[in-house]
Amino acid sequence: MTDIPTPAIHTRKKKIIVFDTETTGLLPYDRIITLGAVKIEGDELLNQSLYLIFDPRKDSSSQAEAVHGFDNWMTRYQDLFADRASSLHQWFRWADELVAHNAEFDMRYIQREFRKADVEMLTQPVRCTMMRARLLWGGESAKLDHCLSRIGLSRVGARHGALEDAYLTAGLYLHQQGSRTPLPPINAWQEPENIKPYPSRPSGQLPRRAPKRRQGGVDLSE
Repeated sequence: MTDIPTPAIHTRKKKIIVFDTETTGLLPYDRIITLGAVKIEGDELLNQSLYLIFDPRKDSSSQAEAVHGFDNWMTRYQDLFADRASSLHQWFRWADELVAHNAEFDMRYIQREFRKADVEMLTQPVRCTMMRARLLWGGESAKLDHCLSRIGLSRVGARHGALEDAYLTAGLYLHQQGSRTPLPPINAWQEPENIKPYPSRPSGQLPRRAPKRRQGGVDLSE
């Protein structure tokens, strides 16, 4: 009797985008200042990241500015989220699933920005590493820094960079999935890739923001 070979089964690795935002504050009408994201395929963190800064068209609260470090003068000279929305949405479409720490917060702001830009909102399922941390560690704090300390990771400085937080959240996500492979080094502490020069800050009170129109979309595929 001739054995019939079993056909090989090929399973595609799940594609994950882990992202983080820094905003002008914590209120519903606040806006995104920076967006950082990294890609995971299977259990491998890829060397493909995104780090963008935007003009939010409003000032950050003093508390928010102390966290993200971008002042209300320089942000006036940056891209609008709407300028990048279409290509940014295309970049996110690569993923089967999205991951963030306190995902409800980040998703609320990014979906609002897509809606304001007349771009389709993201439709992938979303995982929250903060919610998972609460299940894994019971009554322990689920704040990102506290979770990271339990798995031997930490941020470089006191300020929160969106790309650094996305990178560290990716490490937390992989740990929660059972991976113990060290994170590959990436330059998670670089400046946003689209940051634009700006004039010296004037003394005294800043003038009112000038009107700004949406520009043509920018390709993020390269």
